[in-house]
Amino acid sequence: MIQELYIKNFAIIEEIHCQFDDGMTVLTGETGAGKSIIIDAVGLLLGERASIDMIRFGEDKAVIQGLFLFKDESLKPNLASFGIDVPDRQLLVQRELYRNGKSSCRVNGQLCTVSILKQVMNQMVDIHGQNEHFLLLNPQKHVDLIDLFAFKEINPLKEQYEEVYQSYRSLQRELQHQLSAGQQEMQRLDLLKFQIDEIQQANLELGEEEKLSEEKNYFTHYQKIQQALQLTSAILEGEEAGVLDQVAQAMNAMQSIESIDEEYQAISQQLQDAYYQLQDVISSVHADMDNASFDEERFKEIEERLDIYYHLKRKYGVDAEAILAYLEEIQLELDQVEHRDDYIAQLTNDVAKKHDEAVSLAEELAVIRKKYAGILAQMVEHQLKDLYMPHAKFEVNFEALKELGEHGLNQIEFYLSTNTGEPLKPLAKIASGGELSRITLALKTIFVKEQVVSTVIFDEIDTGVSGRVAQAIAEKMQYVSEFAQVLCITHLPQVSSMANHQYRIQKEEQDGRTRTKLVLLSPEERVAELARMSSGEVITELSMEHARELLTIAENSRQKNNQLKLRGFKL
Repeated sequence: MIQELYIKNFAIIEEIHCQFDDGMTVLTGETGAGKSIIIDAVGLLLGERASIDMIRFGEDKAVIQGLFLFKDESLKPNLASFGIDVPDRQLLVQRELYRNGKSSCRVNGQLCTVSILKQVMNQMVDIHGQNEHFLLLNPQKHVDLIDLFAFKEINPLKEQYEEVYQSYRSLQRELQHQLSAGQQEMQRLDLLKFQIDEIQQANLELGEEEKLSEEKNYFTHYQKIQQALQLTSAILEGEEAGVLDQVAQAMNAMQSIESIDEEYQAISQQLQDAYYQLQDVISSVHADMDNASFDEERFKEIEERLDIYYHLKRKYGVDAEAILAYLEEIQLELDQVEHRDDYIAQLTNDVAKKHDEAVSLAEELAVIRKKYAGILAQMVEHQLKDLYMPHAKFEVNFEALKELGEHGLNQIEFYLSTNTGEPLKPLAKIASGGELSRITLALKTIFVKEQVVSTVIFDEIDTGVSGRVAQAIAEKMQYVSEFAQVLCITHLPQVSSMANHQYRIQKEEQDGRTRTKLVLLSPEERVAELARMSSGEVITELSMEHARELLTIAENSRQKNNQLKLRGFKL
């Protein structure tokens, strides 16, 4: 549920901070006062897209914060999977919008993407507005509602069907690809054979290129190496004053005085070590000079071999390992192409088997859906009677598809007849705005106990109704509030009177700017607000009395529902 809401510099709202309780809360006020703006702000906390146009004129940043409490412990693992820690079952969600187009999103202080926020919050808050009517008119959404109604029984089977169906479609696409390959496949066959032959003839070996590169590097710098070795030899053992002879003379000199002081003995030892190390160096230099030779034929062989590597690397991979991996890949492809008829026959068989498996599961899905569709139809008709559509007939139509679809073997669509003797027709072709409002509310009334969401927001879904129908809608909303927190924007006094709490949203002008103010109404202020909603700005004693009567009816309805609940009756 939503516990607190803070909005700053959003549209015409300068700053609002309000708290919400359990039960039903309504937001009322004149048209244009900013009621829907508050719902838009909540929508941002649920992961809706933001726009810089939402920032209050003259400000650089808008801030929306919401404190949410979730009651269903089953949400914790899902939140944890997104790295969100919720030790006290509270979520502090914050969106910040900046004039430069940037924005930030945080949950419990942790930065997250809007996509993650939407996945998290969709499980907690459900907004129903005019868009919900459009969804109801879309037959593609009707199967989702049936599956939601039958969730516990159908979901494991549905997941199994979706997995099998996707496998079937994947095999089907591969089969179509193979069948349509034709001439292109033959051209591909020639290319594969050429590439395989080219790589195999090269007889590549892992590590060979590195060894050849080292050997080439030696031949390339052969003269430089020889010059350096000869110069080193001349310096170390020159005939007149070689370094080795000079070190030997120094060593002999220090040996003659090493008995005088221990320090001289140490120096003498160091010179002796240096002398022997230089002898080792001279031996290594002589060995390299004796073994050194430039093999012109070998140098050409190395260059030719490395050219093969460079050529293949440009075409097939960054190194020998990648080229050999590509060779395995195209050898497998060649085998498939050469045995395409066998492969197509196997694919055809696999497609048929997977199709039969999917059909079997789809038939099971249809049985479950038809069972729950019948139950849902009866429940919807019952709810519509309460909403003053006594002659309404509601039916879930199952139309057989020519081919398997992502949902199974049937196209599911809601049908409705609103008057006695009238045939059932698709919902999209028959329902008026007011009727759609009542059907939406009927479905929400049925589904509310099964859903995890702890807050339901109704954004003027009572549009197009009045009188006793409005009263019936109000009672249904109150029923929904027995199972979830309800926030409602309404113009109807009947709906407002049924709420446990009421806020009035009003516009004020100050310093040449329009500001929206949110006021929690006291019992007496509620009477005045209901009277205004009934009769307009001119409030009479009669309208005040009518407002008190509405509040009394609402209180009696709540008490009656509570008594029925205590006695074990379903509301």
